[in-house]
Amino acid sequence: MKNLIKSFLIVVILLVNSCGEGITEPEAGRRDYVWEVDEINPGYESLYLGRIWGSSPNDVWAVGSSSWSATSIWHYDGIKWETDSIPRAVDPTAIWGLSKNEVWLGNYDYNNNIWRYNGSKWSLFGSYILDGYDILCINYFDGTSSNNIYGVGFVELYGKSKWKAIIMHYNGTNWRFVDIPESKASFESVAIVPGSDILVVGGTIYDPKGFIAKVYCWDGKELKEIFSSLGGWTFVVRLGNEIFISHSSQIYKYSDKRLTLWMDNRGKGINGNIICGRSRNDFFIGGDEGIYHYNGKEFYNIYNTELVVRRGYIFEKDVFFIGLDYVNGKNYIIHGKLK
Repeated sequence: MKNLIKSFLIVVILLVNSCGEGITEPEAGRRDYVWEVDEINPGYESLYLGRIWGSSPNDVWAVGSSSWSATSIWHYDGIKWETDSIPRAVDPTAIWGLSKNEVWLGNYDYNNNIWRYNGSKWSLFGSYILDGYDILCINYFDGTSSNNIYGVGFVELYGKSKWKAIIMHYNGTNWRFVDIPESKASFESVAIVPGSDILVVGGTIYDPKGFIAKVYCWDGKELKEIFSSLGGWTFVVRLGNEIFISHSSQIYKYSDKRLTLWMDNRGKGINGNIICGRSRNDFFIGGDEGIYHYNGKEFYNIYNTELVVRRGYIFEKDVFFIGLDYVNGKNYIIHGKLK
């Protein structure tokens, strides 16, 4: 009997070890960054950068709303930030790409336009009008290939208090509106669940009681609400092959069309959205005194600043953040390089 039990335990141990093969804990993120700050100077124009994306540390785009459309799009070539000063009918609200030769630009736009960069110039790709509405706003993109890209946002009928959330899909040829249930919301962030066609979407409902933060799951058939909270904002982010949602001082982990509370930072001064990261053990988040870094064990104020930092983009050894000084109307790019 003892031998039988011993044999059984050995088999169980072997099975557990076998099942665990290939499952590795993400490495703890390093913190030995060297920081530099560039001011983005639009001259006499007003500018509020809001989105950033890049194909490499020598090819980074930052865009935002400007009083003159020729200063809405900025590019970093590894040496300096500059704009091409070409006027365009754009009010950028989203930027994302697959490579330096395929970059997409979303707008809050009366012309309902989507723009694309082909490696040498920006061009109007197409105009997309939904019946009953006259304004299109794309807030965020995500995709897996040149024929599978999603954009989320809302459409609005100006001056009529009429709007609804939208999802758009690009199939490699054209963009189309996805047929989803009507919701008087603004979709503001999206992430495709790795290995699937499921979208996790963060948004906001504008209710007489106040802003209601929402998170949805879209599987191509059902738009399922998986989170709702009065007040605050949500942001959906992919860290490695996992998806997380930050809201106020709490972080939730997505799995199988559900959210579970992963980390509660109430009372710790960690109260912003996750800005960007490489994994759950190497990400940046906003806090009371600037930008905080989580390395799998603890948070650390890695860059102290009074600037408002909500967006960033990360590479293997570089990270870029947009920092805004709303009081003085100034824009900065905070660039960190690992030693």
